Amino acid sequence: MTWSPGEHMIEVRRTPAPGAARGAWRAFRETLRGMRTTFGRIPEGPVTVQYPEEKVPVYPRFRGRHKLHRFEDTGLEKCVGCSLCAAACPADCIRVVAAENTPANRVSAGERYAAVYEINLSRCIFCGYCELACPFDAITMGHDYELSDHDRSDLIFTKEMLLAEPLERTPLRAEDE
Repeated sequence: MTWSPGEHMIEVRRTPAPGAARGAWRAFRETLRGMRTTFGRIPEGPVTVQYPEEKVPVYPRFRGRHKLHRFEDTGLEKCVGCSLCAAACPADCIRVVAAENTPANRVSAGERYAAVYEINLSRCIFCGYCELACPFDAITMGHDYELSDHDRSDLIFTKEMLLAEPLERTPLRAEDE
């Protein structure tokens, strides 16, 4: 073929070069073989979990649903309304309003107590800073991970909700798993 100015010359290959598909398949197979040796064997046994009936066990250091605590002997709340948890929260999802304890209405062991304690779980990043900042161990993060809801306003956990025990317990993994 000769080319002259003004002509458009396009060469079209209708079939792939011989052996090109075979070479691509060989490279893909080698990549998979390398991944198998790098990551080890795929564990055998049941992988599927029947979710509502069976819950996936979590690791002991898993951070899930928040929980406020009371003293076991007196029943008073451990939270004194110091707002250190709210100050430590990077997502700014904790709101604490403190009030003074009175002799007639004793709620916590300190001079003050948290009259309002709310955590907006739609904003929470579950970092655990609130748990680390609390000097009284009043707030901890449990192992419950079923926290979804249809309405955002239902994801604001109030003090009463945080003091209540969760309905179901999430299983923990054994140390050898």
